[in-house]
Amino acid sequence: MGTYLKKKAFPLLALSVVVVSVSMFFSFGGREAVSQRFKKRTTMSMIRTLDETVRLAEKNFYEDVDREKLYEGAIQGALSALGDPYSFYQSPQEQQYEQETLIRGKFGGLGITIYEDSGLVKIARPLPNTPAMRAGLHAGDYIVKVEGDPVSIGGTTGVTLNDIVTKIRGEIGTDITITIQRRSVKEPFDVTLTRAEIKISSVEQTIIDGSIGYMRLNRFTGLTDKEFRQAMQEFFPNGKIKDVKSLILDLRYNPGGLLVSANSVTDAFLSGGLIVSTKGRLAQFNREHLASSRTICPLNVDVIVLINEYSASGSEIVAGALKDHKRALLVGEKTYGKGVVQQRFSLESGGAVSLTISTYYTPNDVSINKKGIEPHIKVTPLQLETDVAQMRQKMRLGRYVNNFVINWIEEEEKSLGSIPKNFSPFVSKMPDLMQKLAENEIELSEELVKLEAERIFNDNVGIYQLIDRENDRQLQEAILLIQQEKVQSSIQEYSTNTSQTTDDSQSKL
Repeated sequence: MGTYLKKKAFPLLALSVVVVSVSMFFSFGGREAVSQRFKKRTTMSMIRTLDETVRLAEKNFYEDVDREKLYEGAIQGALSALGDPYSFYQSPQEQQYEQETLIRGKFGGLGITIYEDSGLVKIARPLPNTPAMRAGLHAGDYIVKVEGDPVSIGGTTGVTLNDIVTKIRGEIGTDITITIQRRSVKEPFDVTLTRAEIKISSVEQTIIDGSIGYMRLNRFTGLTDKEFRQAMQEFFPNGKIKDVKSLILDLRYNPGGLLVSANSVTDAFLSGGLIVSTKGRLAQFNREHLASSRTICPLNVDVIVLINEYSASGSEIVAGALKDHKRALLVGEKTYGKGVVQQRFSLESGGAVSLTISTYYTPNDVSINKKGIEPHIKVTPLQLETDVAQMRQKMRLGRYVNNFVINWIEEEEKSLGSIPKNFSPFVSKMPDLMQKLAENEIELSEELVKLEAERIFNDNVGIYQLIDRENDRQLQEAILLIQQEKVQSSIQEYSTNTSQTTDDSQSKL
């Protein structure tokens, strides 16, 4: 008991000293001067404490310490204390990566899309007219080494797919050696490629049924405006209606990007009025972005915008503006709800700090931050019952379908002398595959297993499908609304009523 009281006495004594000291400061410099001096002293002491902490770690930690990583971690920690997930520190390398992909839309690389497959890196497809295509890299090839270093993602390695991407990218004209494991070749082999300029397309388009223009915006980059205008020119030459009579704008999975690009896309549909306004603590960040009279999409063209829970930021600006102006019908699911704007502030020592500077508001002066934008017509994608989802996960973890399909591809490759591109012959193998699953106590519908098999087939032979008309319920609904000429009437009806729901509860696989 006595020990406890003695320990309590010291802080009381220290407090009395502080009070006296503060009183003396007030008498010499006034309240404001004392406050500034006290804050400065506190800041300097904290900086000294950080330096001392780093030195102690370098001296005493049981493994080697990377000083730069410790200081970067301290910066990240300071920004995380703001309580804002969108304010963060970018290392010089991360800043360069973002500038390449988001602002310039191009980088030095090989021209491959890759994904993780059980801790390994697999090629989804080589892009046309790239070093990867010219070197003969195939969809389904595994990258097992980069510059002689084994590739292993996750687990104890801590390596991410982004780390591998960063390693493969580099200065245009420089060489890189990767080691490939191919399904038709026994031993891994090295391929040396010269990095070239790779352009990232943010806009993809096609025409459905000869008269419905479909455009997917993957992200809003520095090249989006140019790519978008080129695509719109194909749909509507010189702004005139020709073959394409209506448009589906797909913003699903679009995380946003550059505000100026989102504004430019929106401007193409409006003849005037407010697109978005931004409001922040500082007046310099309070702005109104207005549409011009230079529409690219003819005003009498029906427009449907597809959105989902992964449509964020810039895609919400587009969707919100077109909804408020009654220019488009929104179909899908409620958006993410990221209604804040960030600005990158470059640091003198390299890298940058991303800070949230304002909140944006739709033309109806509504902030959707953390709330999202509701579609006019709600259509949820196909969802699995819990027990079916667990069974599918068991199937995937066991790689039963994966191994079966890849073995079939290998057999077809030997038979044809080339990589098969037609999935339909596989259908005759479905009974064998279903039997294999049954032997491993996996019970799923043949329809679901076939979908899984076709996905694996496409990934391993390099087939890329821009749309999946057979299984995409949101796209199906959009096409049906256009075919039934219900777009305009639906906009008027649902703009004043609660969003309608197309429930998938009866459509389980």
